[in-house]
Amino acid sequence: MKKPTKELKKIYNTDYSETSIFSSNARLLQSIWRTGKGYDFEKYGNFLKEDFAKESGTNFLTQNIFNIVKDEIANKHIERKVIKEPRIWNNLLSSQPLAFNLFGELKINLDLATKVFQDLYPERNIQKVTEIKFEYSPGRKDPKYTGDSSAFDVFIEYLNNKNEECFFGIEVKYAENLNDEPSTHKENYEFISKASKIIDLSKLEDLKQKPIQQIWRDHLLTMSLFITNKDYKIGDFIYLYPSKNIECVDGIEKYSKTFNSNIENHFLPLTIEKMVDRIKNYCNDNWISDFQDRYLTFEKIPS
Repeated sequence: MKKPTKELKKIYNTDYSETSIFSSNARLLQSIWRTGKGYDFEKYGNFLKEDFAKESGTNFLTQNIFNIVKDEIANKHIERKVIKEPRIWNNLLSSQPLAFNLFGELKINLDLATKVFQDLYPERNIQKVTEIKFEYSPGRKDPKYTGDSSAFDVFIEYLNNKNEECFFGIEVKYAENLNDEPSTHKENYEFISKASKIIDLSKLEDLKQKPIQQIWRDHLLTMSLFITNKDYKIGDFIYLYPSKNIECVDGIEKYSKTFNSNIENHFLPLTIEKMVDRIKNYCNDNWISDFQDRYLTFEKIPS
């Protein structure tokens, strides 16, 4: 992936400092999409006009998804969900709207969700997906779990062929560079790591640092739901990312080096491209093709 030219970024109003080549291309791709749709922008090309975006739901691929987002925001205080406005409405680049755009129609069509996840993870013997939640935490800052504010972008509950309750906790990335400063370390992190037997605690100082501390924390939240607590029979942490985001690829590689060998780690990196392909195996609705066109067709960027 090449760095876009300054001239091209000026044409699409995305000419400002970037943290990575991928983020620069992703921002440009969103502005190209917006321009093609004929929507005006707010200051930078990947931002829609705020009032227009909130009223029209243009950041979302279908009316169904827009309705889900409105309902989530109206009720976010109940479970202390972190859904930031106006970003959710007007920032085309944000990974949070992307998560709704990829999983919103699956939430409505659980039969489709079941087929997709049976295909992706046949070893889990999925009988049926029973629910899909957004921005989910079993208890923010609850010491029963990780004791911090970690939450899954998407949470998928399913029954296996033994009728046991299981789940996938999903972190969704798009243009992020994993360069955020680490959060305050908590003793729960070491307790869960030790109980799981997955994490090599001789790598503790590495785990406390970027780019892998956030990955570790979300993985720990997964473990806390079925290892240190028995809320579910089994769970897996899916780290969902674009294949061309090399910062995510690097983070996955570094984090995977902190695992003990010869034990199932319940860490499932998954590219957005692969998930889109699996959905398209079972669905030919416009929304999934529109998703692919908007977020993944980097060949639209003039060379």
